[in-house]
Amino acid sequence: LPPAIVKISVPARRGPSIMQLSRTLTTAVLAVLFAVPSASQGASSESSAGDEGRIPAADTIGAASQRAGEALSAELQVHLATHGVSTVDELYAKAVELGTAVHPSSRSAGGRRKAMTLFRVLAEHGHIDAQVQLAHALLSGSDAASNVAEAVRLLQAAAEDGQDEAQQMLGVLHSIGAGVELSVPLAITHYHFAAEAGNTHAQLALGYRHLHGVDVPKVCARAVMYYNPVAEKAVAAAQRSGGRGLLIEKTRLTEGPARAGRKLLGDDDDVIQYYQYSAEKGSVDAQLTLGQLNFHGARGLPQDPQAALSYYRRAAEAGEAAAHSQIGHMYAQGIGVEQDNATALKHFQLGAAKGHPASQNGLGYMYMHGYGVEVSYKKALEHFRAAADKGNPEAQFNLGAMYIGGMGVKRAYDKALHYFTLAAHQGHTLALYNLGQMHLNGLGTQQSCSVAVQFLKAVAERGEWTAALERAHRAFAHDGDSAPALLLYAQLAEGGIEVAQANAAHVIDSAIRRGALASELPFLSQPEQTALEMYSRSAQQGNVDAQIKLGDYHYYGRGTKADPEQAVAHYRLASEGQNAEAMFNLAYMHAHGLGLPRDFHLAKRHYDMAIESTAEAFIPVKLALCELYAMQWLEDVSQWRVVQMVRDSSAFQQFLSLVVIDEEIQWDTVAIMLLTLMLGAVVAARFSMRPPPALAPHARQ
Repeated sequence: LPPAIVKISVPARRGPSIMQLSRTLTTAVLAVLFAVPSASQGASSESSAGDEGRIPAADTIGAASQRAGEALSAELQVHLATHGVSTVDELYAKAVELGTAVHPSSRSAGGRRKAMTLFRVLAEHGHIDAQVQLAHALLSGSDAASNVAEAVRLLQAAAEDGQDEAQQMLGVLHSIGAGVELSVPLAITHYHFAAEAGNTHAQLALGYRHLHGVDVPKVCARAVMYYNPVAEKAVAAAQRSGGRGLLIEKTRLTEGPARAGRKLLGDDDDVIQYYQYSAEKGSVDAQLTLGQLNFHGARGLPQDPQAALSYYRRAAEAGEAAAHSQIGHMYAQGIGVEQDNATALKHFQLGAAKGHPASQNGLGYMYMHGYGVEVSYKKALEHFRAAADKGNPEAQFNLGAMYIGGMGVKRAYDKALHYFTLAAHQGHTLALYNLGQMHLNGLGTQQSCSVAVQFLKAVAERGEWTAALERAHRAFAHDGDSAPALLLYAQLAEGGIEVAQANAAHVIDSAIRRGALASELPFLSQPEQTALEMYSRSAQQGNVDAQIKLGDYHYYGRGTKADPEQAVAHYRLASEGQNAEAMFNLAYMHAHGLGLPRDFHLAKRHYDMAIESTAEAFIPVKLALCELYAMQWLEDVSQWRVVQMVRDSSAFQQFLSLVVIDEEIQWDTVAIMLLTLMLGAVVAARFSMRPPPALAPHARQ
């Protein structure tokens, strides 16, 4: 495929030493302006001195680093000799290899234990990357006992040496108040220096904040400045993958039975087994599906091009045109097989003969670049147009590329914009990126930063870094580990990924509702405020369910003061999205005059709208209507003239003082009185039905 329109140079991973001086100065200025303590004060209250295997504090690590500069410790020399390496960097690479060679689900694997041992030794000798790796383990509690205070000290030590990932992680921790004070100025300071060093997550965080004005000025140009390099990384990865990128499932956590998703992996196994059984029975659809799952690595399956090719060949033998297209693509790109233009061309022709659009696009690709055939822009255009007319996004993108590059046609930015837009509607990453650049530079359309930044944001959120969503979901829904799930979600939530914002809030809210904060998320300093902030950001990006949660938090005063009127505002926004729960809540508040004038008619209307939105609201709405009718009947009775006469009596006034307090009917008092009257009526009835006493013997005479 043609290269992207604009190439962005990415800064080096670590900045110059002047960064440390700038960081110190900026932090001091922010501390004066915002009265913020220094970063080193973050988790002093969570010291756990005396624990076995404790990681040394920042000053101890610094001293160890000085000693290491003079002579390596005996322990480190033993590890170097054991693993056959001569430098600490080579030993660190070995530790990374040991840690990543084991499947993440194998928590007790020997490789992970050996890796953590090496990270611990290297961290003690001042290796900053090892300090960050060890800090991650201590934060999540996955490969070491959870110790947030020590993790913060390690991150601070690495950050002082300019390690961008440590800077970025400190920004996340300060933003959500995890193990350190919740401090927005410090979070932004850490993000700034990490972004200057090219850290992807920090660039996403600052791009999102400047786009929406979250605690920083809302400046579109600055948002583009941060989103552009991240989008460029995503585009480069998409081009390198040759269409073989990982399929990242963005699962949204919802309320339901606790840990309802624990059978997630088992469910995947059942699905795979079903497809395998069907494929063995000759189902072409199952063969194609298994080919796709193995090709992209989804549903718990690793990427396996050879297995994918095997399934595609079986489907192709059955005459499936889509299988020919996939095989042609693999041979054209050399994915899992030796690159072979002739074989690729043959399969594309077989598929195109049956009118398959992806095969037609493949033929156009071969003619455009002259792979196995002579270059012919005319034939390429014919095949691309035939496939594009059938809705193939790759063909639509390729047509746009030909028009913007003037290949075989007169250069026409407006037509390129048209075809890129068609492809972008189907989620084509490169088309989204090119649209962003065209709107940013005014090519074929009016220049618009606000439109361009939305396209660039969409591309930036498609990078491989979002794979952490799956790890977070597995940790929470399958393993039941709230702490690592929250930290993974929070990192992506800070980058503006909406589903991560909603899920981070859900993890905290779930722990609050289950009374499990102390055991699951003890490191959060202000959990309700953090959940409220995450729900607010998610709602700002259009999440209706988050609007409901915001209404609940303002109604009950969670993380903020109770404010029924503010709750009404959020419920109204959610009801505009046809949310039945929001309509029900508005009806209840109209009926009881909470944050709204009391209005039975509007209450009835909102109850009816809730039933129309979903059948699940039928029973709760009917019960609520019974209460509404009872309240309306009592309201009508209170307006009768005969009752007005009774009201003037002193006895009724005394009765009223018991039943009505502060203009509110005390329904519990009314219920007690009604039950007393009913009990009296029952007693009277029993006495009236009792037979008369028998006459005495002498009276019978």
